[in-house]
Amino acid sequence: MPEDASMKPAVLAALLLVSTLTHAQAPQHVHVVSDDAFSDMQSPQQNERIATVVRAVDELRRQGRLPQATLQAETMDLAWPLLPTGRFNQFDYHGTSNFVDHGPPYPGPIQDYNCGTRSYNLPSGYNHAGTDYYLWPFPWSMMDEGQVQIVAAAPGVIVGKDDGNFDRNCSLSGSASPNIVYVLQDDGLTAIYMHMRNGSVTTQAVGTRVAAGDYLGLVGSSGSSTGPHLHFELRDAAGAVVDPRNGQCNAAPERWIVFQPYEDPHIDTLSTHSAEPVLVGCGVDSNGNAVAETPNYKDEFTPGDEMWVFASYRDQRNGQITHFSITRPDATPFAQWDFDLASQNNPNPFYSGSSVDWKFTLPTNAPIGVWMVTALFQGQTYTRTFTVGLSLPPWLPRLPRPPRQHPRM
Repeated sequence: MPEDASMKPAVLAALLLVSTLTHAQAPQHVHVVSDDAFSDMQSPQQNERIATVVRAVDELRRQGRLPQATLQAETMDLAWPLLPTGRFNQFDYHGTSNFVDHGPPYPGPIQDYNCGTRSYNLPSGYNHAGTDYYLWPFPWSMMDEGQVQIVAAAPGVIVGKDDGNFDRNCSLSGSASPNIVYVLQDDGLTAIYMHMRNGSVTTQAVGTRVAAGDYLGLVGSSGSSTGPHLHFELRDAAGAVVDPRNGQCNAAPERWIVFQPYEDPHIDTLSTHSAEPVLVGCGVDSNGNAVAETPNYKDEFTPGDEMWVFASYRDQRNGQITHFSITRPDATPFAQWDFDLASQNNPNPFYSGSSVDWKFTLPTNAPIGVWMVTALFQGQTYTRTFTVGLSLPPWLPRLPRPPRQHPRM
């Protein structure tokens, strides 16, 4: 059968595409969040401070200066307590490290609301009493830039607050005091917002009424804390801990307006860089000087440049494969590769936070125009654009948000 001459250009083009397609090598570095990276401890002094606030609330009620407790056990009234500031151009900014521990004191087994072990207890007798939401993937840099606000999860009255405490702690120190706000919610529960950045606590006076979403402070690492995070805790009128998440090991009603899954796998950020991001484990160095991550963001390149692609995840589990690609301005693929956390042989199959990066060298004859990095993960598509040989106008978005359900208010 004679060969169709019209097919020759298409075949040649396909062969050329295959020959110029770059398959990424193994990641340069993969970082996972350890179990103790974003945790906290309440010292006896802090427990007494909480008890003092609860007693003060009860006394104010008796004096008629606050409404009587009207706890509506079936009401889901909690809105998301974090809010990005300014022009936020990433998909997300947080991971969830720990839930309330319902198990017996140390050394008893750990048991979160879902009968899992995403919590902890300590030899001091402390069972983790709240939910920890940490900044990710550059927590100290994000903290220094004030990228994430802490906002009221429910309407109520400010009944206590503390500020002026050191906010770059990296260890569980019983003597460290947190920057903190206490809000007596309309449902009768006292909400505790802990570990705020020094100097960021709301200027609203004790006794001021707040609405859901009102500013309370910025995420920090004050008090007994191992990294920048919000410790969100609820106490009832008797001072007992209330877990806002309903599950097999917590019969109390669900209190979040928008349901938050036990595992919520997403890509938090997808970005391009001039060099590999520099990470730090603590916000101070060995000499006590403040330090933070250096992201090395860059989205405008020239042919022949070295370029790094960086992705960060929350709640990533082995076997959840991400399909990555880099496409040229004409939509042809420059690189395609897959990533599975299982390839790293980590000791655990699941991590609340992780990040990974790859290095590429753009060809010296790279086409001029807008290129795109795409990641397909758990049914969602994430994209990041960058340019080669030209500058994008400032109003053109670099990072379109993918459509997805999200626990935000």
